Order: sequence, then C-alpha cells, then structure tokens
Amino acid sequence: MSPLLSQALDEARPLAAARGWRLPDDATLAEAERVLALARRDWRAPTAVQVEPDGAVTLEWDAGARGWVQLAVRGSGQLAHSAVIEGDEYEKTEPFDERLPDWAEEVLRRLLLAGH
Repeated sequence: MSPLLSQALDEARPLAAARGWRLPDDATLAEAERVLALARRDWRAPTAVQVEPDGAVTLEWDAGARGWVQLAVRGSGQLAHSAVIEGDEYEKTEPFDERLPDWAEEVLRRLLLAGH
C-alpha cells in the first residue's frame, strides 16, 4: 500500500472507532491505489490523500492561487472529480477502469502544467 494511502487510513481509524466513520472497503482501496499509480506516471504526488466519513478516498492536488483538483473513488468503478482552476469550476463523474478518464486527466493537466 502506498505511504500516502496508509497514512490516510491511520488517521481515519480513530475517527471510525469514535465517530462511526466507515473505513474504505477493498474495492475503494484498490481504486485509490490505481489512481495514485496512474497519476504518479505523469504528475507529481497529490498534496493530500484523505479518507472521508462515508469510506470514500479523495486525492487532492493544490497549486496555491491557481487552484486545486480533487479526485474521489468509492469502489464503484467511477471517478468523481472536481476542480477550481484560475477561477473556473469543474465537476464530473466518469467511468474508471485501467486509466484515468479523459476529463480527469485534462483538469490535472490544466492545473499542473498551466504557465509552464
């Protein structure tokens, strides 16, 4: 398991016990690992990886004043993504299998390569 995902799980376990959060199931963890592996090929590591109260895993890339991109998986074969890049807002859910969906790849490109 990637260190970023392992750390997110370590932070979520006490919240699951104390607040009734759901920990990610195996399918969600596999999807999160796949996003990390695919993103690592072309982009820098995410700024943050978090487990959400419903068991989803979110990965976020932050570029300061330029904006941010967040990708979320829930073990459903879908990748939800939202972004704010230079004041423009984006949000979409796409099927997710062996590669990052086209629009998720595009918003990452727009955030991380803008001005380079």
